[in-house]
Amino acid sequence: MNLLRQLHLSAPAPKKVVLLPDHAFFVRVAPLTAGLPVADVRAQVELVLESMAPFPVAHLCHGYHHPPGAGRVLIYAAYRRRFTVDDAAVWAEADAVLPAFAAWLGLPADQPRALLVSGADYITALGWDGHDGVPTVVVTRPLAPDAPAPERAAVVAELKALLQGFPPPTEVTAATGTSSRVGEDTLEFAGAAGVSRFATDELDALDVRDKEELAGRRRARARDLLLWRVFAGCAAALVLAGALELGLKAGRLWLQTRAARATAQAPAVQDIETKHNLANHVEELSTRRLMPIRMLELANEKRPRTIQFLRTVTKGLYELEIEAQTNATPDVFNYQAVLKDLPACDRVELGQTNDRGGVTRFTLTITFKPEALRPAPPAS
Repeated sequence: MNLLRQLHLSAPAPKKVVLLPDHAFFVRVAPLTAGLPVADVRAQVELVLESMAPFPVAHLCHGYHHPPGAGRVLIYAAYRRRFTVDDAAVWAEADAVLPAFAAWLGLPADQPRALLVSGADYITALGWDGHDGVPTVVVTRPLAPDAPAPERAAVVAELKALLQGFPPPTEVTAATGTSSRVGEDTLEFAGAAGVSRFATDELDALDVRDKEELAGRRRARARDLLLWRVFAGCAAALVLAGALELGLKAGRLWLQTRAARATAQAPAVQDIETKHNLANHVEELSTRRLMPIRMLELANEKRPRTIQFLRTVTKGLYELEIEAQTNATPDVFNYQAVLKDLPACDRVELGQTNDRGGVTRFTLTITFKPEALRPAPPAS
């Protein structure tokens, strides 16, 4: 996280905004067909400039303000030679270059409002009628920085007279480049009149620099932003990979520690297993013994007197096979039923029967429950 924070802090800081004096520009509001695409709006603006300006459009620094859907456009322009080579050098490093009054064109204008913007050597009056966000009045009066109070008051009175029909104007100080806040997609100016906010495409229209140059700068910004995000993503992936590598090393060390502990405890575990196996063997020798006499006793307890055992054979530890005969055949089935009801018997199966000369010979296989054949504990 610290690395990501350092990468974020080392990202290029937003460039400053250059705000030019209002009295360097002439301003016009021109009608425009509503709903035109951005490219057509730009072409219409250039046609208006060619019709009203004494210089070709290529010799002008110009921009325009056209909110989406508006039926008019605010156009401003200045002769390019009014600005020096040093000015152009500063512009090259700026994120936006605007006349100072344009900083307030992003204010909400859904109802009539008016502004008096005081700069170092000018005062500008702005008036919105609340229809489409395009001001209907933009008038600038130059004023010496050291002008006496009566002269300044006279200029203010003249501009207020031009704003008759609008609400009382809000007097604000002209914004400066250092008061703006530039983000990836917006630019904001804050002041007593509120917050004036512009999107990137609006800034390109407001900017007075060459529009083709601005398009190239916009593409370069998009490329740089993409490269920066790719770099930040790679850095984050490297940090994550490093964290995973540390986690794997820690897990490997933990497994090695566990394996070493298991190896150290192996003799004790082996000794416990040996003792456990020996105890089980002793228990088996004492409890799991073939007990044919006990099985015969249990089978003989319920034997009817008409049944005679001829032969008995054990199968495993818990099965007894009896071969018997009787001269009363129903007693065979009665005897089987009685044996099944004994708690010591698990199941009783009647085998082959053979009747000859009034004598029935048959076979019974009795499976006893293990607990029924355990020897009784020795008396204390």
